Amino acid sequence: MTIPGWDSQYRRISREFGYDPARDAAAAALLDSSLPGSPDLWALRRLISGRAVFCMGSGPSLESSLEVVRAHPGITRIAADSSALPLLRGGVIPDVVVTDLDGDLDSLRELAGRGAIMVVHAHGDNTDRLHLAGGFRRCVGTAQVEPTGRLLNFGGFTDGDRAAFLASHLGAGSIVLCGMDLGGPVSGWSSADPDTKMRKLREAARLLEWLATFSGSRLYTLSRHPIRGFRRISPGEVAAAVSGGRSGGS
Repeated sequence: MTIPGWDSQYRRISREFGYDPARDAAAAALLDSSLPGSPDLWALRRLISGRAVFCMGSGPSLESSLEVVRAHPGITRIAADSSALPLLRGGVIPDVVVTDLDGDLDSLRELAGRGAIMVVHAHGDNTDRLHLAGGFRRCVGTAQVEPTGRLLNFGGFTDGDRAAFLASHLGAGSIVLCGMDLGGPVSGWSSADPDTKMRKLREAARLLEWLATFSGSRLYTLSRHPIRGFRRISPGEVAAAVSGGRSGGS
């Protein structure tokens, strides 16, 4: 499964960042062989379809967003990889974690042990970590190339924007971005080179603006950086914004 239009986006990203599609394809095959079982899409749909969803990144604004996330425990929580540690420290347990396994592995293992569905992504630069997917009880594998075997391709590039693509594809009633500071600065929770990370954040914003042109979900952001197609709301507006979508958690 690959979303319509993704192939052209992926070819453009590969050219701009110098990625080798053959390496991405090899990584996809390796992840498929490492998965502990078939993807439990029913469980993901139960958490997301028709519901309100927080998609949480690790930007500097995440800390100020934690209070609003805690204040709405019925909204499904999807976390990007690098937000795992600050979320745990803030007492927030996500329902789903979107990860390419380059974040804090102890935090990822803890969240997996607490029942989070781990959506593990394969690309050419993380083949040395893909075997870790075999240790996650609830695991869905994704790729950015044509998926093989049990893998899926929901679209998206970074863990943060892939979380939104996942939520949109599975029919979220509304999506609220928090900690998605795509205009910078780069958070201290990220281990990536700041210049490279900023390029990736700009690409994430570009893809989210593309997503907004066809998504059936209502799209909002709590972050200051504008994203075309996502309405910026304050913490006090979250309840009203998501009230049209049935909310719920795990």
